[in-house]
Amino acid sequence: MSEMGFGPETGASCPRHQGLAAVATCERCGNFMCRTCSRGGSEATCPSCRERTGQEVAFPLSRDNWSIGGLVETCWEAFKREWVMITVGVLIVAGASIVGQIASQIISLIGGAVDSVAVTLVAAVVGYLVATVIQGVVTIGFFRMLFDVLNGQKADLARVFTQFHKTVPYLLTSLLTIAMVLPFAFVVIGAALAVAAATGGLEALQGVDWTALGDAEAGDAAFEGLSALGPSLGAMVFVATALYIFPGLWLMMPLVLVQPELAKQDNPTPMETLRRCFAYARGQRLSMLGTTLLGGLFVVAGFMACCVGFLPAAGLVQVLMAGLYLTLSNGADQA
Repeated sequence: MSEMGFGPETGASCPRHQGLAAVATCERCGNFMCRTCSRGGSEATCPSCRERTGQEVAFPLSRDNWSIGGLVETCWEAFKREWVMITVGVLIVAGASIVGQIASQIISLIGGAVDSVAVTLVAAVVGYLVATVIQGVVTIGFFRMLFDVLNGQKADLARVFTQFHKTVPYLLTSLLTIAMVLPFAFVVIGAALAVAAATGGLEALQGVDWTALGDAEAGDAAFEGLSALGPSLGAMVFVATALYIFPGLWLMMPLVLVQPELAKQDNPTPMETLRRCFAYARGQRLSMLGTTLLGGLFVVAGFMACCVGFLPAAGLVQVLMAGLYLTLSNGADQA
């Protein structure tokens, strides 16, 4: 067996992950390993050897042999084995969200203390980004733990806190995602306003006496003016919903894979992350939509169980999303 040595001096590429530099050699077979294969230097053997020795179970599904039912069955078995720790992981992610919101509010209050609209707006944006990043890096750490569970290993909560070095890639990827989705949002809003103009909704809106809404005598007339918006509002909602379903879902469905992709890659870059996610989703969007809707039903069912099952249900959905990512990325062409 060759001696394991971590560092960039190996001068070779990883045979399992093309394009990634090898930083170690497997103590069992001598094959090169990148940081992904060695789990950041924590493993002395490659994934193939870990599978052969029972240390790791290869995820059984790939984009060529999966079904929603098979994915649910696989993820359910993994969830049952580690459901307590997964639920604790959900609580940690929720706690990170609360911390992020508190930090955002503090930044916004500081900005609001300055008598400047520009400073207030900048503080609000910065606060939003801080909240997004705090929750995001913890979430991708949670996905790292879920990958271990789906590969037959124990859930290690310490994995949740191992992704903070990806703060900048996560932030840049989030900004790129927003920049990509924002034009479509403007199109939807523009289409809804066009429908409102065509159906007389804008005229009816302009005719409402908003100051009279709180007046007991004149309020009835104002509310009658608002009721005239009903047909126009219905048409606006219909058009916006139709556009959201297509092409909206076609555009946004690959984005559900962004956080798992950031968790999986050792040195992610924004453009490459999005490119991979769209490659994984190619030809799979309908099945991805079905899986996502099913996950939503799980959360609703958990909430209806007197709210007691909400956290475990949320954990199961995250396992399902992690399994969906592993399935679609397994066998995807990365050339």
